[in-house]
Amino acid sequence: MLDRRFLLLAFTLSLFAPAVFGQATADWQQRVRYEMDVTLHPERHRLDGFQRLTYHNNAPDTLRQVFYHLYFNAFQPGSMMAERNRHLPDPDPRIVPRIWELGPEEIGFHEVLSLQQDERPLSFEIHETVMRVDLAAPIPPGDSTVFAMRFRSQVPLQTRRSGRDSREGIAYSMTQWYPKMAAYDARGWHPDPYVGREFYAPFGTFDVRLRLPARFVVGATGVLQNPDEIGYGYGADTTNVVASNGADTLAWHFYAENVHDFAWAADPEYIHESFDADGITIHLLYEPEVAGTWTRLRGALPGLVAAFNERFGRYPYPQFTVAQAGDGGMEYPMMTLVSGFAGPGRPRSFGSVLGTTAHEFGHMWYYGVLGSNEADFAWMDEGFATYASTEALAAMQGRPASHLGSAIGFLRQQHLGLQERTNTPADWFTTNTGYSIASYTVGSLMADMLGYVVSDSLRDRWLHEYFERFKFRHPDPLDVEKVAEDVSGLRLDWFFEQFANTTRRLDYAVEDLDQERTQDGTRITLVLEREEELVMPLDVRLTLEDGTTQWVHIPLDLTQGHKPVPAGWIVAAPWPWTFPRYTLTLTLPQRVARAEIDPFLRMPDENRLNNTTGFPLTARFLHAPGQSWSRYSVGYRPLAQYAYDFGPAVGFQVRGQ
Repeated sequence: MLDRRFLLLAFTLSLFAPAVFGQATADWQQRVRYEMDVTLHPERHRLDGFQRLTYHNNAPDTLRQVFYHLYFNAFQPGSMMAERNRHLPDPDPRIVPRIWELGPEEIGFHEVLSLQQDERPLSFEIHETVMRVDLAAPIPPGDSTVFAMRFRSQVPLQTRRSGRDSREGIAYSMTQWYPKMAAYDARGWHPDPYVGREFYAPFGTFDVRLRLPARFVVGATGVLQNPDEIGYGYGADTTNVVASNGADTLAWHFYAENVHDFAWAADPEYIHESFDADGITIHLLYEPEVAGTWTRLRGALPGLVAAFNERFGRYPYPQFTVAQAGDGGMEYPMMTLVSGFAGPGRPRSFGSVLGTTAHEFGHMWYYGVLGSNEADFAWMDEGFATYASTEALAAMQGRPASHLGSAIGFLRQQHLGLQERTNTPADWFTTNTGYSIASYTVGSLMADMLGYVVSDSLRDRWLHEYFERFKFRHPDPLDVEKVAEDVSGLRLDWFFEQFANTTRRLDYAVEDLDQERTQDGTRITLVLEREEELVMPLDVRLTLEDGTTQWVHIPLDLTQGHKPVPAGWIVAAPWPWTFPRYTLTLTLPQRVARAEIDPFLRMPDENRLNNTTGFPLTARFLHAPGQSWSRYSVGYRPLAQYAYDFGPAVGFQVRGQ
């Protein structure tokens, strides 16, 4: 008879299993429709706005409350954003100390003047950047309701992403600028405070009117509905002048479908260019001081857009706007803000502007169309956008793509002791460096490494299929994994678990090579060893005495199969993951002169010296007194060069084994 305590434990674990192991994206998605009419008063940097929000509850749950984000409230001394960045060991210099120095006329805020649900007044409670609203009537499954809000906002002096009067003189970088409904999914509400990272919201339609003095040129999410009235290069008259209607104020009317945010930028000095790139309209907005660099984008973007469309799925929106604004590079649906200067008086180089624009354009796929939860799984957006932009830039420039930097970044994170679980919620990383490496570098590494595990061709099919299957659906990590398994026919949970949920290290070694002449040739016995916890399948290159090569693929038993390999490769027996050692026995026509694990450097192996026969060396860096030796590979030359940047290192030695 089973012990009752065991049965109780099993039952309890079954209740918590979905929370522990996650669940795939639900078949339903919430839907919103924003209608906004906003007037900017630039003399006071204030907004007066009206918002009509139709909320469709497609969840199987009855909703009795909703949550709004009030992002501008973060830009104040003493806010959660200010406090968090003050205590980080590597605070963002764009925020600290600038946010603590904002005066009463420079802070940001939202004031909700009135809020109704289907014409019934609502009560609400605001805690800094989150507003909880108790509904006048529940919203049952399949029903909808209409919220009407009047609000007043002060645009903050630009500190991070959003605000007025950026350091390079752009008047308005308007992002996270309106009261925005929070996301509700199968896990419930996501009313995350605005601490520093990025965003998650329901898809919908935005119908927005922006009323500004006529001297301002505007770029925004969506398609301008009154281009001939506006002018400035948007209408039939393609010159960069305002339409001759004599008005002191222009009402810019933008409309966007299937987006989860709306951003805009405005400045009186903007030069506006528009052109076609692989079937979509590109808008460039920049100031005269950077014209020499930004006009070159016109020639580069058509090839870049075509490369993305071919590799990762067709861009589904009608336009894409690149505006000189913000404080680096930041993505929004159909729009990106890219700074124009590298420092005071120093315009960014063309390569820098192109690289940033390519990365932000990659976000249109993973942030914009897929809309994953960046607050919890930043790597699904930042990492995949990094990988995709590297591939697209290389294709556009007619060269092979290299992702070696991702492997180096992964190893750097480990050796500096900064590695945290990749699935750590974005605001919970203990350093900005740890967040950046986990989200950008490890996310990109995972995409590249999957090519090593399942083959590059199947990896490319996986990314394309992932986009097509989950566009406009907010996928989560299990969806990424499931598509990869469907496309490859292999079991891959072990792969994503190791890189997303652990901080394990990777080090495989050639332990021994014995060879014996036989009547059939040379019998070789190659002993391999896994010296760290992270497990992978292996590609091994055997170089024979006459210089020819024999490739061997050693599957990992957990994959329940192996990737397709070229003709002539030997597929060995799978390596059971619980065994740290593996013995490969083969009969070959000649002796082996050299055996090497992963000679193309696809894996982030922390010690490359032990990957090859014939190099009995160990490289170590001697740290300050009282600290331990830290092994590092000089066989992986970029890593050796990089290692000299380590602050604590005071000595170096090479030892024979």
